[in-house]
Amino acid sequence: MIISAVRKFLAVSFVTGLLTAPAMAADVVIQWASNNANVTLRSGMLVATGNTRDAARFEIVRLEGRRIALRAKDGTYVRAGIGPRTLLGTGSPHIRGWETFEMDAHGNSVSLRSVQNGKYVTVERGGDLSASSDLRGTHAEFRFITAPDRVRPPRPDAPAFSWQGQWSRVWIAGADGRGVAAPRESRPRFSVTPNMEVSFTAGCNSLSSRMELRGRNVTFAPVMSTRRSCNNAEQIYEQLVASAMRAARSWEFREGQIAFLDGAGRRILQIGR
Repeated sequence: MIISAVRKFLAVSFVTGLLTAPAMAADVVIQWASNNANVTLRSGMLVATGNTRDAARFEIVRLEGRRIALRAKDGTYVRAGIGPRTLLGTGSPHIRGWETFEMDAHGNSVSLRSVQNGKYVTVERGGDLSASSDLRGTHAEFRFITAPDRVRPPRPDAPAFSWQGQWSRVWIAGADGRGVAAPRESRPRFSVTPNMEVSFTAGCNSLSSRMELRGRNVTFAPVMSTRRSCNNAEQIYEQLVASAMRAARSWEFREGQIAFLDGAGRRILQIGR
C-alpha cells in the first residue's frame, strides 16, 4: 500500500512538472490507467499488454505549450495515423502533425490527443494504441511513469576536421522537410574563416554571420545580407539558407559532411566539400 502511494505521488509529480516546466526530455514508461498494463512494442507498434519487464521506454520531447512528441530508444518518433485504424507506432524520422500530441493532465493520469486528426489516443480491444476516440474518457487515460536512470552511450566524437575554407556542396530543407537542390547554373559557396565568420552566396546576395560552437551546440549571430533584388531562384535559395542558420541549434558530422539541426533535432542544413 505504501509502495502504491509512493508510485502515485511520483506519477502526479511527474505530470505536474511536465506540464509546467520549460522544454525538457525525460525517459518514461507509458501505462494504461484502466488496467495498469504497460505499453510495449510489437513489430514497432505500440500495444498496452506488457508488464514491467518488457515495457518500452520513451523520451518525452517538449514542444510548444501542451504539445509533446515521443522518441523511442532507436531514435525515431512515435506517430499516429498508421493504417485505417490510425494506430500508433515508432519509425518516424521527424516531428510533424502525426508525431505531435497535446497532453492534458487528469489527476495522476494524462490524455493524448493527435494534433493531426484531433482524436484522443485510446486502447483498442487487442491492446493496440490508436488515435481514434472523439471522447476523453478513462479508456483514453495513461500514466507516464519516470523510468529508472540508465547509462546512455556517449555520442562518438566527430573526426578531426577543419571548419575553415569553402564548402561547395549545400543541402537545405524545404517546408516539407525534403532537400532543396541549389538552383541550376548557381554556384553555392558556404565559407568559414579561422575566427568562425561565415558567408554564403548562391549568386545573388551575400549572407554574413558568425558561428559560435559549444561542443555539439551551435548558434549563428544575426544574419546580415546585401540588398540586391534579383527576384530569381538564387535569391530564394539564399533566404532559405538564412532561415536555416537562424534556426540551427546543434550540428553533427555525417559521412564527411556537416549537418545542422534545429531545436527538434531535424536536419535543416548540410554542407560538404
